[in-house]
Amino acid sequence: MALFKTGGRISAITKKIVLLIIFTGLILGAVTLYASYWSFTHRFRERYDATIQSICAAARECLPVENFDTYLSTHQSDAAYDDAMRILQDFVNKFELNMLYVSKVDGPDYTHITYLFNPVSLDGTYTAFPLGYEEEYVEPEFNGSAKKVFEKGEAIIRHTYKTRSGSHITAMLPVYNASGKIVAVVGAQKSIQEFIDAQNSFLNVILLISIVSVVSFFALFTVFFDRQFVHPLRLLTQETKRFASSGGEPDEAVKRIKNKDEIGDLSQSVIQMEEDIIRNVRELFKVSTEKERMATELSVASRIQLELLPTDYPPFPERHDFDLFASMSPAKEVGGDLYDYILLDDDHLMLVVGDVSGKGVPAALFMVVAKTLIASYATQGLSPSAIFEKTNKQLCAGNESNLFVTCWLALVTLSTGKMRFVNAGHPAPVLYHDGAFSFLKIKADCVLGVFEETPFTEHEITLSKGDRLFVYTDGVTEATNASDVLFGEERLMTALEGTQDLDAPRTIRSVRKHIDRFVSEAEQFDDITMLSFVLPA
Repeated sequence: MALFKTGGRISAITKKIVLLIIFTGLILGAVTLYASYWSFTHRFRERYDATIQSICAAARECLPVENFDTYLSTHQSDAAYDDAMRILQDFVNKFELNMLYVSKVDGPDYTHITYLFNPVSLDGTYTAFPLGYEEEYVEPEFNGSAKKVFEKGEAIIRHTYKTRSGSHITAMLPVYNASGKIVAVVGAQKSIQEFIDAQNSFLNVILLISIVSVVSFFALFTVFFDRQFVHPLRLLTQETKRFASSGGEPDEAVKRIKNKDEIGDLSQSVIQMEEDIIRNVRELFKVSTEKERMATELSVASRIQLELLPTDYPPFPERHDFDLFASMSPAKEVGGDLYDYILLDDDHLMLVVGDVSGKGVPAALFMVVAKTLIASYATQGLSPSAIFEKTNKQLCAGNESNLFVTCWLALVTLSTGKMRFVNAGHPAPVLYHDGAFSFLKIKADCVLGVFEETPFTEHEITLSKGDRLFVYTDGVTEATNASDVLFGEERLMTALEGTQDLDAPRTIRSVRKHIDRFVSEAEQFDDITMLSFVLPA
């Protein structure tokens, strides 16, 4: 074969060019393959992690924690247990889980398990353990995870591959009683076989494309050099030196090359390359312009969203019998948290804070719908529980994205201090009363947007002059520093100590400073919303 030969001798420069291009192509192909595979796997895994943890957190809010000791001692269920089991089974069915489990795991080795709830997939091979069932389960990864949950209150995500039950992802979250003690662990397990299959399929396709591309490239490259052997090498060398030293337009001698020999093809390739570069630069400019446009639109959307939330202070300048302020800091350009306050008449004030599952534009749109519905029903004179029941039905209708809202709402009678409130799976607010801060914890109802016929329980307390209320979303307590440590309820309570003499805006700013110092340079992963309500002494 006469490939790359001149007078029986292989051209040295041609040999170097061929080897360099082949080597570069292999390196770039390998890097592109690895980057594509890593990006695909990373994005898919992030989505699974976020989904299973959200499901697990939502399930935790529906548990009758106050009855756990009775269940464990008697092994007998009651109406509250049956209601919770029905909700948990609905979670398993709706989100296609392998199982949900709520259990007490005894230290120090965390191998002894007592089950409280264990709904399983009706289509799977798992067997549900009854209330009170006990077993010794020695599996280092599970035992270590349980230790972290019970001793440190950590949220655990576990990925298990190639077991007898297949590959799956498991979320484990601590369950707290009314005094803040961890009394159980709630776990949700979902198969990731779909992810494994997609991962393998993606890898096979990329490998096939890469092999075909490399083989095709080598074949075309070989044919090209076989047909277009560099004949007048000296002319090309001189032109290269001239261009390197002085630049400018190609020499006329090169432009006049119109024949089908190697110099002609090379000349046309250079011209084509220049056209491709110009076209690519134009495309790059177009893409950059489009990105700038999208960034502008997101900025406008963020501004519009913030304008939908009340930001003036004081919100009701003519009223001096209470102090009120709230703020929302989205994790992305637009957020999913909401807050609102409406003076329904001279004596009644509505307060509401909520958190939509998910982030970005979908969560923001769902937030606007939820806020609008709540405000509309509140102005109709409905009770807090009725407001939530009607809002929940509307949010459930057509909720194909399976979004949901944790929400806390109160109606305050300003003349008497009576406050009626409802809680749909939302973190407990902090109440300042009789000179002390404490969490206003009650059994929270299920989140909004999941089950259409969910009932909501209304609670009532009486606020006194000098009392304060601090309502927030989980972006506050779940703010994470660079060591993946949560801000938590204890640090929140520490941050509030000493704010009893501050007005509402300064209270929020003080808490935010504590959060910022704790998080430091770590990225904000969740929206942070806070509302401070004060009845002056």
